[in-house]
Amino acid sequence: MSKPTVHWRTEWDNGAPTHVVTLSHTQSQQRDELERTVDNEGFIRDGDEWRPTVGATLHSLFEAIRAIGFVLEFERDDENAPFDLQRLKLKSETREKFETISNVRLDDLAGYCPVQADGQFDGLYFYFRARGSHWRFEAGGNESGTKGATWWHEEYWPNTTGFEAGYMDDEDAIRSILKSVEKFRTEDRTRFQKGHPEYERTTLEGWSLDVLSLSRVVRRLGISGHEAIERAKAYGIELPYFADLELKALETDTGKVVALDKDKGIWTDLPDEDE
Repeated sequence: MSKPTVHWRTEWDNGAPTHVVTLSHTQSQQRDELERTVDNEGFIRDGDEWRPTVGATLHSLFEAIRAIGFVLEFERDDENAPFDLQRLKLKSETREKFETISNVRLDDLAGYCPVQADGQFDGLYFYFRARGSHWRFEAGGNESGTKGATWWHEEYWPNTTGFEAGYMDDEDAIRSILKSVEKFRTEDRTRFQKGHPEYERTTLEGWSLDVLSLSRVVRRLGISGHEAIERAKAYGIELPYFADLELKALETDTGKVVALDKDKGIWTDLPDEDE
């Protein structure tokens, strides 16, 4: 016999979710028990639409629904569909600016500690990360990590505990991304290019900020790992806390990048496409 089932789909409106549900294989008594459970978990029911009140959590609701014998079936997102910007809670002017800015596409924005986003702009892949007391925007790499960023920007995030950046809201994250795109488009970027007198310092700063690995730094600068460390110290650049481990790893560097194959669910070696 088929179990009573809740079929689940979520719609968004400026960061506010409405959960659209339909039921199958459900008797009236089971339906009544389900409705009482939903009410007790702090969700407002309006026909087949459920909306959370302040403090209500999906995790608690799902546990309660399963505890009374229901099965949950979730509508799968279309992997090829564009990211739904209505998932984000934004001020009207920020939403309008992001939706109308040219050649910028957001593929994802989610998480806490870190807050992370990625997408495309001007034909380049970008990655955004906010954690601790800083946020960072990287451009020119790729999603798999086989290609390193060729431009980056980091800023201090005002805080009192040292952790606030990792809880940045949608509004602040999108404003930071927009700021970075504008900075990329309007400011001089030549220090990120070979031949510029500040290229070496810029590259070593990228290592310090965790934008670049030591293996990428030594290949880009044509120096050894030990030289990279000494030159970073000479510039007064803070070494990454894992510098010694990276230096040791250079001895066995295969020119491969370890990445997760999402389809197979396994880690695999990919060729490094850096520059």
